[in-house]
Amino acid sequence: MPTHELPERASLEYLKKAAKQRLAALRKKDPRAALAQAQLAIAREYGFASWRALKAEVDRRRAAIAAEFFRACSAGDAATVAEFLKRDASLARDHTTDGSTALHLAIRHPAVMRQLLDHGADPNMRDTGDHASALHFAAADGLIETVRMLLDAGADARGSGDAHNGDVIGWAARQGNDAVVDLLIAHGARHHIFSAMALGDRDLVRRIVEDDPRALSSRRSRFENAHTPVLASFVPPDNLGFLMGKPDYGMLELLLELGADADAPDDRGRTPLALAMLRGDADAMRLLKRAGAKEPPPRREASSAVAAASDLAASVTRAVPMFSVGDMTATLAWYESIGFTVADRYEDGNAITFARVTFGGGEFTLTPGKEPRPLGVSLWFFTNRIEAIYDALKARQLRTARATLADAPVEEPAVRFQQDLFEPFYGGRQFNIEDPNGLALIFWQPARLSSE
Repeated sequence: MPTHELPERASLEYLKKAAKQRLAALRKKDPRAALAQAQLAIAREYGFASWRALKAEVDRRRAAIAAEFFRACSAGDAATVAEFLKRDASLARDHTTDGSTALHLAIRHPAVMRQLLDHGADPNMRDTGDHASALHFAAADGLIETVRMLLDAGADARGSGDAHNGDVIGWAARQGNDAVVDLLIAHGARHHIFSAMALGDRDLVRRIVEDDPRALSSRRSRFENAHTPVLASFVPPDNLGFLMGKPDYGMLELLLELGADADAPDDRGRTPLALAMLRGDADAMRLLKRAGAKEPPPRREASSAVAAASDLAASVTRAVPMFSVGDMTATLAWYESIGFTVADRYEDGNAITFARVTFGGGEFTLTPGKEPRPLGVSLWFFTNRIEAIYDALKARQLRTARATLADAPVEEPAVRFQQDLFEPFYGGRQFNIEDPNGLALIFWQPARLSSE
């Protein structure tokens, strides 16, 4: 029969200490006594058949407690966080199931941040997704008070080794975030060529290259297609935005003037000129050609446009519009309340970043947007022949690009690519083109289908 009742908020550390004390007592009678004997005795006192079973129950209870604690951190509920930490300060050093820490969750709530740091939270702990500290995220969001608090607590201002190879300065570097960038520099952070480019600071880029010419051969991480500075100056990585918010042709011209390799490809073997041609970017095309960039050799090109290829058109099963909305959670709740079904959704952390909504045979998709309006619409085309459609549209665009480079008459309207064919995080294969009005046409093939 158990002689002790396991507390609701049982501490594994306390139980481990009790087992060590019991071991010391056992060894006074039997010097050969093992820790496992002491642990079993403690477990049975609490009504468990083994130490393993006792630990599993403590972990189960702690997981539920930790979930409540992390919710309070995210919400900025300082009173609740204080109560949890009073009972168990080690929560300040725990990770969530998706790999974040309490500090990562609380970056927008300085009062909670202070409590966590005062109770032993390590300002240099990394998450498991981006291998980034809370300082990376706070700096990226321009949270100057949080950044200052973390730096004062001993956070590493450089923060090298994150999954994006950006260091904290790379996360922070953007126009309008000068106060955070200056504070990081004052605490020992150092610019690299990509952070200088993100700020649009050409003088700084020039100084960095003068100090170390190898900076021109730097690469961004695999998440940014291992872009070189030349690529980063005018083209976005697959499924991401521009490093500088938009193409910077003055920066591209400077990099080429400083001796950057105009033909260095990304991690998919695509050269800067190949991507400029695909995107119909005449400014980048001319600058690269003037710098001696080589045109990519012609690949298999379809002879006719997709509009005339009835077999390809027949492969498109449906087109689904996407709308941007300000509050995804509230919007989805409203649709569900009137009988719509949320067929698919994708969440990043606690935020819903994509949802497919259906009502009978009708469907559309939703995504977050700062300016929800009809102009925030893109049309999705679901197909089982994505490579064939891609080849036909790409051939059309490359013909137009070559005519532009040769200053020859352009006989066909451009089919500018926003995104080359790639595999998005939600699966399948996809490429995006742009209509003459700027409307995005997104062609997507689910992962379960194979191209014919």
